[in-house]
Amino acid sequence: MKRNEGMGWLVYLLMLAGAAGVGLGILRPELSAHGTGVSMNSILVVILALIAGIILTAVLLELGHLIGAKIGRYRIDKFSVLGFQWKRKKESKKFRFSFSFSYDGITGETMMAPKDIEKSNPRHAIYFPLLFLLLEAAICVTLMVLGVSLRKENSAWQLAYIFGLVILTIALMIHLYNIFPAALDAKNDGYLITILNNQTNVIAYNALLLADEKAMFGEPAPELPVYSEVTNFTNALNQVSIYHALEEKDIEKALTINEYTIKAQNHVSKNVYQNAMAQKLSLKLLYGDFQEAKELYINLPLETKKFIANLSTAAAVRAYVLVSGLVEESENETKTALARCDKAIKSLPESVRATEEKLIIESVKRVQEKHPEWDFSDFSFKEDKPVETAEKPEDSSNEKPEGKEAKEAEDNPSDHKKDEQ
Repeated sequence: MKRNEGMGWLVYLLMLAGAAGVGLGILRPELSAHGTGVSMNSILVVILALIAGIILTAVLLELGHLIGAKIGRYRIDKFSVLGFQWKRKKESKKFRFSFSFSYDGITGETMMAPKDIEKSNPRHAIYFPLLFLLLEAAICVTLMVLGVSLRKENSAWQLAYIFGLVILTIALMIHLYNIFPAALDAKNDGYLITILNNQTNVIAYNALLLADEKAMFGEPAPELPVYSEVTNFTNALNQVSIYHALEEKDIEKALTINEYTIKAQNHVSKNVYQNAMAQKLSLKLLYGDFQEAKELYINLPLETKKFIANLSTAAAVRAYVLVSGLVEESENETKTALARCDKAIKSLPESVRATEEKLIIESVKRVQEKHPEWDFSDFSFKEDKPVETAEKPEDSSNEKPEGKEAKEAEDNPSDHKKDEQ
C-alpha cells in the first residue's frame, strides 16, 4: 500500500498541537489553581504518566489487533510492541522473542495471515483496539473524577487527576494516528477502514497478507488475482503480481498488468499513475528497444519527468538510474539516484523487496556496460548476493567484512554490494 509521508507529518503536528493544548490550556492552569504549582512531585507524576500512557496504550492497541485477528480467523506471525517482538520461526512455527524496532506501526505491529482468504475478516482487528481505547479512557476518566472530588480532602488526589489526564491525552494522540483515514508513513487502521468496505477489497487485502507471510518465511509468493479495473487499493495487489512476473522474467506480463493502472488514470491518484509511468519507462529502458524507450522518455509529460526526478518510489529511482545513465549520460545524476535505492526498497512491501533489488542491480549493470569508465565502487553492488528478506537461519556463520567495506555495508545494507570481477 502506498504510504504518504507528508500526511504522516500532518498527523504528527496535530498530535503535538493537541498535547500542547492540553498541557498549556488544562494541565498548567489546574496545577496553579489548586496550589500544587509546578513542583517536583507534579513534574515526576507527569513524566511517569507519560511513560505509563505510552506503554499502556501501545500494549492495549496491539492486544486489540491480536485478539481481533484471532476472532477474525487469522494466524499470527509476528507480535511487536515498542521493540519487544515475538516472531514465528519458519522451521518450528513456534514464536521466538527478540528486540527489534523494525515494526510497521506507530507503537508496534501485529503481522497476521488469513486462514481462509475469502472468509477471514480483518475488520475485527481494526475495531477491537477501539474497544480497548474505551476501556483505557474509562479508567482515566475515573481517576480524573476521583481526583477532582477528593483533592479538597487530600491534595494527593490532585496527582491522580494529573495522572489520568496525561494518560488519556497520550492514548488519544496515538489513536488519532491509528484511526486517521489515510495511508500514513506507518501502518494505521484508519486507512484500512476506508478500503475494507466491500468483499472484493477484503479478499485483495487477505491476498496481500498471505503474500507477506510467504515472503517472511522465504517461500514463493502465491498466484494473486489481477485486477483490470484498477483503484488505488487494487493497484497495490497488482503491484505484487507485477513483481512476481518480473521475478519470473515475464516482462510482457508485467507491462500488461502495469498498463491497467495507466489506463485507469481517472480512477487512481496522481502518484499511483505517475509511478506506473515510471515503471513502464524503466522496464522499457532495461529490457526493450533502446531507441523506442528513449523516445518514450522524451515524449513524457513534464509532470511525469518531475515525479521520476523526485525519486519518491522504487520504480522512479530505477527509471532515473537508467535515464541518467543511458539517455542523459550523467554519472553524478546516476549516483544521486543510487543513493536513494535503500530507502526506496524499504518503502516496498517485504514480499517484493528482493525482486526490486535485483532490478536495480540489473539497471546498474546496464549502465556500466555503456560506461565502464564510471566509478560505482562506493555502491559496492554484488549480483550474486541479493538482500535477504526472509529470516536468516539462527546458526548463520557468515563472516562480516572488515574496515572500510564493513562501514559501507552498514551504511547501505540493501544496494551497496561489490561487483566481483
